[in-house]
Amino acid sequence: MPNSQSIQDLNNKFKEFFLLEGFEYIEPPLVVKSDIYFETSGEQIRKDMFSVASTQETEMCLRPDLTIPTCQTYLKNNQKFEQAKLCYSGPIFRSGSINNSIELNQSGVEIIKTNSTKDNNYEEEVKIINLAIKTLKYVKKDSIEINLGNIAIFIEFLNCLDLPQRWKDRLRRHFFRRDYFESLLKRIELGIGFNETRKEDLLKTHLGIDAGTSDNILKKYLVNINPIEFGERSIEDIINRLNIKSETIVSSENGLKIVKIIREFLSIDCRLEKLPDAVSNFTKQKVDNSFDSVAQMALDFSNKIRLGIGNQDVNFKTDFGHSIEYYDGIMFEIKDKNNMNNKIVVGGRYDSLLINLGLENNASAIGFAVNNNNI
Repeated sequence: MPNSQSIQDLNNKFKEFFLLEGFEYIEPPLVVKSDIYFETSGEQIRKDMFSVASTQETEMCLRPDLTIPTCQTYLKNNQKFEQAKLCYSGPIFRSGSINNSIELNQSGVEIIKTNSTKDNNYEEEVKIINLAIKTLKYVKKDSIEINLGNIAIFIEFLNCLDLPQRWKDRLRRHFFRRDYFESLLKRIELGIGFNETRKEDLLKTHLGIDAGTSDNILKKYLVNINPIEFGERSIEDIINRLNIKSETIVSSENGLKIVKIIREFLSIDCRLEKLPDAVSNFTKQKVDNSFDSVAQMALDFSNKIRLGIGNQDVNFKTDFGHSIEYYDGIMFEIKDKNNMNNKIVVGGRYDSLLINLGLENNASAIGFAVNNNNI
């Protein structure tokens, strides 16, 4: 690890480089409200935060990263920036950091556009990865390996599963919370829904009619039942509840199959150029589900990223990215080939973070940070 003076030199060197690249330098606040990190960031960051209660009984913390304070700075001054290209360089504070030091240093950039959304050409993703590579070359770090993930591909995969929507939403929402995500899979394996009050059982047992009976015919049957048995619910409400319950049931047998498919998909780990074949092979083995849209997305992503960043060592993992919850698209890290445990850059897309911070318009946001202590 460099000494404190060399860290400061590195901070200045990155600042100089980013300014040359057309970024505006800002100094985000050192102390920020803790609640936004509790709501949007990874479990590890939350565990490592230094938080205290302020005199206004608001919990505050020393900033554990620089992306959120930079976004907050942008939101306070967003009329000043038509297209914000912001850079920073300075300390962050985490209790679980290397060498038991609470202070680490990051230098990075964030590109934010309001009234804008990401496109399907991955142009911004290509630009930010290329800029990260160029940044490392500026400090003579060019023996690198890039790891990529894209949660949008996982979300598209979820959309194709024969699984109740509320469970798809849960898996998507908790993808970054590894332990809880695993507990959700185990619950699906056991079967989910209202197995003891399934529509077909209720209708056959209590009314002696077939489960496929139309809602109109079912309504005629229910009209003849003593209204007191309904309580305050209407007949229409009962029919709707029966339909919802029947649609949210997954048997243990089907739950095991679904979880097996999810685990197989999340086991894809390959070179980026091999991703289309890996997803295509996965798709061909699944006769009960159609994952054609996933295969097409993987093909487009692989081709456009590879074309944009050229001859680089790039790996792709469908299960990549369990540390920062606010990412909602591409996620990447760059490692030092001479020390593969040395993560020197992390970055990704986080459009929804700005909405969570109070922005009322759509936004496109992407960036990366260099872990200066690892250079």
